[in-house]
Formats: sequence, C-alpha cells, structure tokens
Amino acid sequence: MRWMRFVLAFVLACVAGASEVAAKLDRALQAVPAGGRASVALLDLTTDTWVYQRQAEQPLSLASTTKLLTAAAAFAELGPAFRFSTRVVGIGPQHGDSLSGLGIIGGGDPCLDGHFYDEDPDLVFRQWADHCKRLGIARILGDIVIDNRLFAGPIRPETYPQDAENQQRWYSAPASAFAWNDNCIEVRMVPTVPGHPAEAQVRPHSRRIQVRNLTRTVAGKSDSRFSVTRDGDDNILTVSGTYTKPTAWFPLAIADEPDLLAADHLKHVLERAGIAVSGEVRIGAVEPNAGPLLIDLQHDLVPALTLMNQHSQNFYAEQVLRQIGAHRLRQGSIDAGCKAVLEVLAPALGRSAATVSLLDGSGLSYDNRASAEAMVTLLRAMHRSDWRDAFTSTLKSKDSGKSRGMVKTGTLAIACCLAGYVDLPSGHRLGFAILLNKGTARDFGWASKLRESLFKIMCGG
Repeated sequence: MRWMRFVLAFVLACVAGASEVAAKLDRALQAVPAGGRASVALLDLTTDTWVYQRQAEQPLSLASTTKLLTAAAAFAELGPAFRFSTRVVGIGPQHGDSLSGLGIIGGGDPCLDGHFYDEDPDLVFRQWADHCKRLGIARILGDIVIDNRLFAGPIRPETYPQDAENQQRWYSAPASAFAWNDNCIEVRMVPTVPGHPAEAQVRPHSRRIQVRNLTRTVAGKSDSRFSVTRDGDDNILTVSGTYTKPTAWFPLAIADEPDLLAADHLKHVLERAGIAVSGEVRIGAVEPNAGPLLIDLQHDLVPALTLMNQHSQNFYAEQVLRQIGAHRLRQGSIDAGCKAVLEVLAPALGRSAATVSLLDGSGLSYDNRASAEAMVTLLRAMHRSDWRDAFTSTLKSKDSGKSRGMVKTGTLAIACCLAGYVDLPSGHRLGFAILLNKGTARDFGWASKLRESLFKIMCGG
C-alpha cells in the first residue's frame, strides 16, 4: 500500500500545484483593461490534463503564431524529408560551348538567400555560373525562360495591411515559384565626391527597377542620413539624404514581377562570370526534358521552417503555404494553401477546428484567427506525432528560471501572442497559448508586459 500512498501524494501535489498556477494566472489577467480580449490555455502534456483555460474557446487574432499552423501542416502534408527543388535545364542540346536557351523550373524554394549562403545572396548564382563553366558553357544564344507555373494567383495576400508603409516593408515580400534574396529589393548607398550624388547600388540588378537618386555626398564625419521608399505598386525607388560613408544594404519588398527580377539578376551574374547571354528574360513553360539537366538545387524543409519560426520570416511562410496547396490540391495559390492547411490539420484540431480561420501562411493578415484551445490542441497533436522533435526544434528558445521554453511569438498592432512548450524541472512538458488582442481597449501598451507575466507564471515563477 506504500506505493499507493506515494502515487496519491504525487497526484495531490500536482493538483495543488495546478490550482496555484491557475490562481496566479487569474490574478495576472485582471490587468486586461475594459474592451481588451484574452484567450489563454495551458495543458500538461505529460498527464494530458488541462491546467488552465480562460476564454479558451474564443477565436482571436493570431499574428505570427499563425506560422505554427503552417509548420504543422508542412510536417503532416509534405513530411520532414521534403526538399525544395529548383531545376536549371538547357533548352535544346549543348553545341560546343553554346546553349540555345536556359530554362529555370521554379520549385517555390525560399532558401536562395544569404541565410543559407554565408550572408551573400549572390553566392548561389555564382555557384550556378561556375558549374555551367565547368560544363563548357560560354554562351546562351537564346532567352532565359522562367517556368513559374507551380504557384498561381496573387503574389501576396490582399488581406495584408494595404498602407504604403506596410506594403513596402521586407515582411510584406511577395511569393514566387522562382524566388531570390527573400524577394526583396536591396539598396546600398556609397558616397562619391562631395557635392555630387551618392552611388545607389541595387540588387537584383534589373532594368525593371528604377531609382530616383536625390542624394548628396558631403564631407566630414557625420552620420549618413538614409531615406529610401518604393512607389505604391511599382519597383520604382526614391533615395534621398546625405552620405559620408557607405551604408548597409536596406531591404524593401518587391512590388511585382519577382520571378523576372530574380532571373534578371541571374543573367547579370552569368554575364559577370563570362557567360554571354544573347536573349531576354521571360516567363514561359519549360519542360524538364527540354535539354540537359544542368542543375537540380535542393534545400531541406526543416531548416526553412526553423528560419520561418525563429526569425518570424513571413516570406518563408507564404512560400511554404503555397507549397502545401500545390502538393495537396495541385494549386499553389493562397486560397488553395489555406484550404489545404485547414484540411490537413482538421483531424488533429477536432472540434476546435471550427475556431480557426486562415487568410495567409504568415499571420500578417489581421483576421487569421483561432482559439487558445485550438492552438494547444495542435501543439498536443504535434507532441504526440512522429515529428515531435523536428517540429519542436523549429521553435525559438525562451527560458524562464529553471524552465525551458520553445515558443513562437506573434505581434501586430492589434495582437500580442505567444504559444509553444515549456519543460518544467519536474520533467513535465506543458503546451500553452497566450492570445491577447486589443479589442476595443483604448490602447495596447498593457499586452506585452502581461504576455511576459503569464509566461513566467506558466514556467513556475
């Protein structure tokens, strides 16, 4: 009977501990002002018992915790062994040192950027050029043709914030089947002679990008005053300010034609490497057997999801969303991606699936919604899945005291959210979701402090 007394004592201790945590959470949530909204849920995954629920069935705006839905669906639909693939093929056979044309079959890979190429986004295209030269290719007599049929529809959600400031920021970058450097235009200013304009260096290198240079080089040691904006729906930049020293690269979201801009830059890199390109860059169908397969560049899914979650990279999330749509519904569009994610996750979410609405893969749209119960139910399903460790590895560390957290944050003007796992010193793992929305409250300054307080309590503080 001694072991029964031990088990009973353990259970009673757990119940007492859960009650204390619940009481602390209740007191902390008194900080939600009139009109503010909160949906909070905490589940002990080790015992599969709910520790706390407050308005847990209320769907609220998710902000970037939406990426948890995208990541979970990617594991379930694509599988952790999935690899993005970009194929470069000759259009027609190689004759001597010449190709009749070059075809790029876009595979929706988000990884052709500095994150995966030593902070040098040009490196991937230089590697392509070097490989072509090793194959004896010195001339491309025709066009560079981009097959972007994997993706369809608008290049960015129409539910993204539509003001000019948000539309040109890097986090609003569009999706495309052939993407390079996070689908951003980057600008760097280099001073010239005092009194003269500074030099505007731009990548991608493309005639489709125009620059209004209103800058001036000045003498002295004062800091440069950098200002760059992009016209509404065009890839037209206005750069102003005074410059005494070179600036870092500054990113803005591409307005349109991301596939063509990526290919324009590829053409530029090929020509700089000594491979002449006689034709133009254009969109068109490219058959895999049109000619010799020159390059099949592949990147793994899990590192991409890790960057997506830990850096909250919206561009990666939108690329993955369309990939899920293409894989499940044979259409790589926003609508198909959202529909596919909800279909894939429905069995795991159960009845709480009714609280989930999805407009994009990243969470930038304000009306991506779910309840805290739905988010924790999803986390429980991933904890029980074959992909538990891989999924958890994509999350960001956020420790408190002796407890280890693996989390995804989410912040918008109307939402302040946090969701993920907590490993307690006792060995128990918790799944939690904290969804705070401004609602009709006068301000939203209360949310970030409350979010941190709630997390600390969940960690045993």
